[in-house]
Amino acid sequence: MTLGATWTGPTSAAAPDQSGYRPHMRLTFTEVVLQLWRAKWLMLLVFLPIFSLGMLVAFAMPKQYEATSRLYVSLGEEYVYRPRVGSVAAGSAPEQEQVIQSELELLQSPVVAQRVLKRFPLDRLYPDLAARWAKALSSQPGASQDAEFYLIEQLGVAALTRDFAVGTAPKTPVIHTSFKHRDPGVSAEVLNAMIGAYLQYRTEIFNSGAPDIFTSQRKRFELDLLSVEDEIRQFLTDNRIGDFEAERKAAQTLYATMSDDLFKTEGRISALRGQLVALRQQVGETSPLVDIFIEDSTEQALLDLQLERQQLLSRYKSDSRPVQAVDAQIEQVRTYLAAQSGAVGTVRRGPNPVYQDMETRMSTLEAELAAILDHRRALIRQRDSIESRQKRIAELEPGWQQLLRKRDLLTENVRNFASREMEARTLTELARQDADNIRILEPAMPPARGKSLKLPVAVLSLLFAGFTALMIGLLQAFTRRGLATANSVERRTGLPVIATISKRR
Repeated sequence: MTLGATWTGPTSAAAPDQSGYRPHMRLTFTEVVLQLWRAKWLMLLVFLPIFSLGMLVAFAMPKQYEATSRLYVSLGEEYVYRPRVGSVAAGSAPEQEQVIQSELELLQSPVVAQRVLKRFPLDRLYPDLAARWAKALSSQPGASQDAEFYLIEQLGVAALTRDFAVGTAPKTPVIHTSFKHRDPGVSAEVLNAMIGAYLQYRTEIFNSGAPDIFTSQRKRFELDLLSVEDEIRQFLTDNRIGDFEAERKAAQTLYATMSDDLFKTEGRISALRGQLVALRQQVGETSPLVDIFIEDSTEQALLDLQLERQQLLSRYKSDSRPVQAVDAQIEQVRTYLAAQSGAVGTVRRGPNPVYQDMETRMSTLEAELAAILDHRRALIRQRDSIESRQKRIAELEPGWQQLLRKRDLLTENVRNFASREMEARTLTELARQDADNIRILEPAMPPARGKSLKLPVAVLSLLFAGFTALMIGLLQAFTRRGLATANSVERRTGLPVIATISKRR
């Protein structure tokens, strides 16, 4: 305390104002420590109950036995993309990290926990939940009993999932699994059961219904294919066509043949007409009658006279009168023949063979021309008929091609889905026998040593109790009225402290 009854000193920043308000003064570290020391019993009173409660909880923590196992995961057939229709992006596969993450999700699925929970008695895994289940069985209302069953099952799945842990290191294909339980044998059995249920579950996920889907699609396409075949038969029947492709090729071949025959016929007609024109001109220039032969006896008479002279010479001399008379006659005949330009006698006329031959040829050519003209008209009619048939086939071809494309597409789909169905069935059978991309490196074994949370809980309780006590002490230090030290008085009043008097008890 300060000495002196009155004091008029300088006004400091910490002095009270006219209204009586005293601003809060900031404490130094030494003052805070001193205030905490003064509040040590309060802090100890807060610390001991909290720490004692934490220690009780720590010593009540049961010992847990953790069974472990490891799985090796590689890329399997189920991760290879196989499009159900077409072949776009076929064969693509995810990265290793994505495969590992997918397997982790399957391992942690509640379905796996539900299946494992059905394989073990609940009172062996979780006695508390089993007791609640027994209580649910003794309940009277059926609806609430079902609800209680569902609730107990969900609580069991949650507890099983909580005690089951999975993990993996980055860039490694190995999954670490573990399960904690009070019984070491149960921990190993449950972990092995979890892995088995997981393998069975992933087999069902990756192969469930795949062959049946392909089978249903194949059957649907087969029914559509039968319907298209009926449409094709009805199309051919309505248009009186046995085989569309054969009909079209036959029409094309016949049309080409008819066109070629018609072209040749036109050439033959032109040739015959040219020949007829030439023959008619020759017939006009040729006489229909010619001299067949001329009956002329002058030369015969001359020959007879010469024979007669020879006979006379055998009996007479050349200057005899009979011989000279014959010579005179021979001379007259020669003179007569020399005066004539040709044979002289009776002339006989008859038909000219050349003229007749030309007429015969002309008649033949005219008959041939008439026949060829009739043949040309028949060819033209046939060609026009085939051409109209071709036009009709050309009009029907778009519908026919559409039916063929539809049939070919359905046939290809039936073939593809039949192949995919067989492949899916084969993969399903193989997957049921063994999951070739999941290997168990080592099965879970009962752990020899258990782990307890006594030490972590004790440390946490110590830290929490100490922190709470410290906060209570600081609260006491900063809210306490009065000045802790002489320095506080000097800083608060701005007056020097001459002496201090300790409080006596």
